[in-house]
Amino acid sequence: MLRDLKSTLPKLNYLLDKRRKVLLVALFFMGIVFSVIETAGISLVMLFISVATNPDLLQTGWYMFFFDLLGFTNTTRFVIFFGIAIIVFYFFRGAYQIFYNYILQKYSWSAYRRFATRLFKTYLALPYKAYIQKNPSVLSQMITVESKNLSQLLLNFLQIFSELFTVLLLYGLMLVVNFQMTLALTAILLLIFFIVFLTIIRTSKRLGVKRYEAKVELSKTIWGTLNNFKFIKLKGNETEISKTFANSILGVSRTSVLSTTLGKLPKSIIENLGFSLLIASVCFILWRYDSAEMIIPVISMYALALYRMLPGIIRILGHFNSIAFSHHSLQKMYEDYNLETDNEGSEPLNFTKAIRAEGLSFSYLTGGEVIKDVSFEIRAGEKVAFVGESGGGKTTLVDIIIGIYRPLKGNLYIDDVLVDKDNIRSWRSKIGYIPQNIYLFDGTVGENVAFGSEYDEEKITRALKKAKIWDMLEKKEGIHTIVGDRGIKLSGGQQQRVGIARALYNDPQVLVLDEATSSLDNATEAEIMDEIYDASGNKTLIIIAHRLSTVERCDRQIHIDSGRINE
Repeated sequence: MLRDLKSTLPKLNYLLDKRRKVLLVALFFMGIVFSVIETAGISLVMLFISVATNPDLLQTGWYMFFFDLLGFTNTTRFVIFFGIAIIVFYFFRGAYQIFYNYILQKYSWSAYRRFATRLFKTYLALPYKAYIQKNPSVLSQMITVESKNLSQLLLNFLQIFSELFTVLLLYGLMLVVNFQMTLALTAILLLIFFIVFLTIIRTSKRLGVKRYEAKVELSKTIWGTLNNFKFIKLKGNETEISKTFANSILGVSRTSVLSTTLGKLPKSIIENLGFSLLIASVCFILWRYDSAEMIIPVISMYALALYRMLPGIIRILGHFNSIAFSHHSLQKMYEDYNLETDNEGSEPLNFTKAIRAEGLSFSYLTGGEVIKDVSFEIRAGEKVAFVGESGGGKTTLVDIIIGIYRPLKGNLYIDDVLVDKDNIRSWRSKIGYIPQNIYLFDGTVGENVAFGSEYDEEKITRALKKAKIWDMLEKKEGIHTIVGDRGIKLSGGQQQRVGIARALYNDPQVLVLDEATSSLDNATEAEIMDEIYDASGNKTLIIIAHRLSTVERCDRQIHIDSGRINE
């Protein structure tokens, strides 16, 4: 357990920014204050019971000092005043506890927001070459689930220290009241702790790893099913898919059941043990002092202390259990925070003359070269088609041109200026991209056209008119027309036109079509291509296509064969 704690702290230190570290320290001291308040509350109750059962104590020590200081002459009135003061104190204690818990929760959710946001930004900054090696469902799991687990781990740390100080202060109070009996109780509790709870912590850590793996499998199953729903319906393999889902969720439920059960086990053991120890304490006091008069104040203090300490110990062990369970989340988060990302700039880059490639070569992380020593030039305003067999490297080469991939060798120049990490964003901003499969989310046409850019209704309408879909939308709800998930409420041609409008929204200088009409019928394709040529006007147009009919109006064609230009 201590080894896990030791390995956890450096990673948390790395993941937290300076502001949250300061807040963490502040919350740590707030926890100490709460522990002092808790201990004072129990001590005051013990003192109150002592005075109420034995008023003669007001003639001794601190009792007499406060009795005289406050100007009391009647012991009953003093006891009543003392009781009212304790009630006021407990109201203050309750208010402080509510405030402290609110601050803890606010800190935890703020940490979750930061973890998730930073992770989201990290994934967005990944080189595309590295991103395609990742599983989107796993990335989603990290952002939405593991970030939350990590914020809960932070909360568990704070609550451990708060509870620990409370337990230690109450333990010190018990030592003052009765040294021998407290040490005997300590020996029994430590024995139980080492026998039972260390086993629980180790088991929880293993369950945490299994839980992560099971949730990843569940997420993959859900994503894979929802993204291939039509294919599943066509194939008729709902039963097999359901079995896969059932097996995945079974793994999640099993680890959750075991973890929850283990989390409740300490409470059951300690509560039963605490009740037994309380009865044993009464018997010990009767045997030790042979007086019932000693039992009431001492056993009251022990009862209150144990009443507060035992749940505190239970919570401490529960928090350790949660930390062990979330340890794998911390490890995965730490690894993904350290992923290599692109540091890209937006230095100005003008495009008025030509795109020039010299000796471009490229390979993926898992294979050999797919682009081999390619050189060419595309003049501004030119309409150029990249054609060739599937797998020949057309899309990869165009992805290098538009700045998605960086070449392994060679250089790309825009107006004789080298495209590098300092100006790559400026170059990408000049490009409008229309892929084969247009992703439309369940929102309005306007939201899908703007898609993360500043929402401008006038610009959206202008782009939709250029894409020749405005007349159809006017008959519905205009830019507020709902498209449905993946554009299900639109036809294939209409989806493609929304994609064209999205590409034209920021008035790019270069328009790229990546097999954008290959899934359409010939008539719709011809119609959309006419619209694209009209919309492109004096823009540079780069087309990737199989059909010669798609590119017949281009100024020239560049044939790609096995990663090389075939003149």
